[in-house]
Amino acid sequence: MKRRNRKEHTFNDFSKQEKEKLKTVRQELIQAQEEEPESLREHLQAFNDGVMAIIITIIVLEIQPAINEVHYGQFLANIIVFLITFFIVADFWYDLHLAFSYYIFKPSKTIAVLDFFFLVDLSLLPVMTKWIMAESSTFAVANFGVVFLIAKILEYLIQYFGAKKTAKYSQIMNIIISRSFIRKVAVTLFLNIVLIGLSFVLPRLAMILYVVIPVISFLFPVKRNKIM
Repeated sequence: MKRRNRKEHTFNDFSKQEKEKLKTVRQELIQAQEEEPESLREHLQAFNDGVMAIIITIIVLEIQPAINEVHYGQFLANIIVFLITFFIVADFWYDLHLAFSYYIFKPSKTIAVLDFFFLVDLSLLPVMTKWIMAESSTFAVANFGVVFLIAKILEYLIQYFGAKKTAKYSQIMNIIISRSFIRKVAVTLFLNIVLIGLSFVLPRLAMILYVVIPVISFLFPVKRNKIM
């Protein structure tokens, strides 16, 4: 077997025009890599808006009109359940809007993956809401609470990693963010465990309480710092 001699081309072997084209392509790739996180941020925001709008639309379609006066009570109950879920989704949207506006300017792949898992979990709310509309049992409300809890923790993780990346050059800010995150998760876990436990005793009261905090947070927002 004869070996063929292959000439290895170097950058100097190219013509002047080819060198200029390669240089231009390299600069465009570098620029695209620098702008990619900002583009990802815009796409994530648009994706969040679209998915949450679809979630709310699906939930409102689950409300069955009252065929006669006998079903009117159930009709009003379904509207109340829809309003509860609506304000919960609206509060999630508002919190993410603030996060992407204040400190998530160049989201990493970790933030994107967490955001996808967050939307996957939130997409289960229409099913949980339909379940409660059909039968406001303890098991239905408890499962609604589990979905809400997972979504809340994922939302905090998105905020945490976004704030950590923004304040990565400040050791003091990293400490503050870590403590704030731990406190938020601890309070959320405690409140949701209480509500899930209450759902086995008083499911309707637990369902109402699920919307109290989101409604207060949405209508009367506390002054928020730019980081967390």
